[in-house]
Amino acid sequence: MIRMFFRKIKEKGLITVIRICWSKVIIFFTILFRGEGVAAAIDEVRRSLRNFSYPKWIRDVESQIPHEDGLSYRPLISIIIPVYNIEDKYLRPCLDSCLNQTYEKIEICLADDNSPDPGVRKTLSEYEEKYENVHVEYRKENGRISENSNSALSLAKGEFIALVDDDDTLEPYSILEMVRYLNEHPDTDFLYSDEDMLSEDGKKRHDPRFKPDWSPDSFMSIMYTCHLCMLRRSLVLEVGGFDKRYDGAQDYDLIMKITERTDKVGHVPQILYHWREIEGSTAKDMSAKTYLNKATEDLKKAALERRGLKADIVWCDRKGVVQCYPVYHTESTDLVSIVIPSKDNYDVLKRCIESIYTVPAGVSFEVIVVDNGSNDENRAKYSALLEEHGASYFYEPLDFNFSRMCNIGASHARGNIILFLNDDIEVKGDNWLSVMAGHAKLPHVGAVGCKLYYPGGSFIQHCGVVNTQAGPGHAFYKVDDSLVVAYGGRNLLPYNFSVVTGAALMVETAKYKEAGLFDESLAIAYNDVALCFSLLEKGYRNVLRPDVCLIHHESISRGVDEESAEKTKRREAEMARLYEVHPEMKGVDACYNSNFKPDCADFILG
Repeated sequence: MIRMFFRKIKEKGLITVIRICWSKVIIFFTILFRGEGVAAAIDEVRRSLRNFSYPKWIRDVESQIPHEDGLSYRPLISIIIPVYNIEDKYLRPCLDSCLNQTYEKIEICLADDNSPDPGVRKTLSEYEEKYENVHVEYRKENGRISENSNSALSLAKGEFIALVDDDDTLEPYSILEMVRYLNEHPDTDFLYSDEDMLSEDGKKRHDPRFKPDWSPDSFMSIMYTCHLCMLRRSLVLEVGGFDKRYDGAQDYDLIMKITERTDKVGHVPQILYHWREIEGSTAKDMSAKTYLNKATEDLKKAALERRGLKADIVWCDRKGVVQCYPVYHTESTDLVSIVIPSKDNYDVLKRCIESIYTVPAGVSFEVIVVDNGSNDENRAKYSALLEEHGASYFYEPLDFNFSRMCNIGASHARGNIILFLNDDIEVKGDNWLSVMAGHAKLPHVGAVGCKLYYPGGSFIQHCGVVNTQAGPGHAFYKVDDSLVVAYGGRNLLPYNFSVVTGAALMVETAKYKEAGLFDESLAIAYNDVALCFSLLEKGYRNVLRPDVCLIHHESISRGVDEESAEKTKRREAEMARLYEVHPEMKGVDACYNSNFKPDCADFILG
């Protein structure tokens, strides 16, 4: 923090930095005194600090991106723009940004939803007369956003359609970069880019939205793909276009249906779209249009029904994250085998076992403890404790090897689902096990993790793992969960992560076997990462359920790795082994945007 402060002084000058810091203090207390609470004040300060570095990122990064053409595949792209009563000062910049594309094989298909303002029709007519590739449908009655979008869609002849709102703008190279991706991946059916926000006057870009590659569980939680998006027109027509039952969330519904028919989804990690903030718009405030909530919930229920999945839709109640997500049901036949490696750690194991049997799990389970050589006194205590609760106990003296112990426990499991659990975990929250198990049973899902707190509060120990260029790292490490909405609500909503921690890792038994079990050459560190990598390589998606919050009394069992040079050396050797076995995963994380700082897991600009 101190180094960053002095770096900013060097870059900006002392007076500028003092003014910026003072402005953050004012923001904090202004929001606090409005009665919105400490969490809202901290979130706004964090947002403001992100925007502080964004202009420099634009200068340093965007200017370095080449935008040469040289494309062999040049499909016609139909830009679809539904228009309604929009002011000229917003409409003209939108249309001009579309017409000024360096990729020339485009058409602009507009539909005016019977706007009361005659100036809208006048402007559209002007552009239609002036440009051959501008086509306009003038609707005779107002049909709202979905019917209006379908009218624009009916004009399209392109192989792909690009969705643009009538008050937003594109970069001159936006369509070019999307088509460049199609040249590299010609079977793509749907692709999206990163985006940022544009001030109402069009002068300031801020709040960049850097997105992961296609993440279906994240998408079920939040419509993160948003803008700029392009879809194969034949698929759009196949699913029936935009559905008026979900007005306001019609794009979300459309993409939900498209991705049920194809997994050929692409992501261009560049800011290619500027979403204008206008008072009363969803760009400025997602709660501005309350009917969105019902439409969003309804479209998710419909998607679950189409997919043959049973789930309850629940709403996140944290201020600033107005989103709903599914809690998938388990079956009466499901059995979760909880495998716990432990040795000479009776008091810690006792707390873990008693919490498991005390807190309602929501699904049937068995407990299997694997002991690699406790002394006689502790062995007797273990045996009595586990017999009291009807749990299984397997004792086999051997050198500590977490992977080996997990594999031994799994070999005795009767359940169709396995939860690998550290003995220093304390269970909290009703139905914790069923929430994880319901998600683990989805056909496309591999490992499922949860949020882990340090004892005595709400500081995060684990909330997903990012596979950075420096190696695997915990996201939002030691952040106070009660005060912060992490990037995109990742500490609150189910999200895809490449890796979840083995301290509480659930996976269907069949998938665990398919992935080749835990790698026993990784005795202590990174065995959980290796299992997650193996599941990814088999085509599965790993998921974090932050609505399940457990207490992790971390490092009680075997001490902190950083305590000695010997442990550091061992950890480095095991990381080398990890990437030797999984060379294509080194420095690669599809759930972490390449524009973020590559050697940390904090979701901050590089």
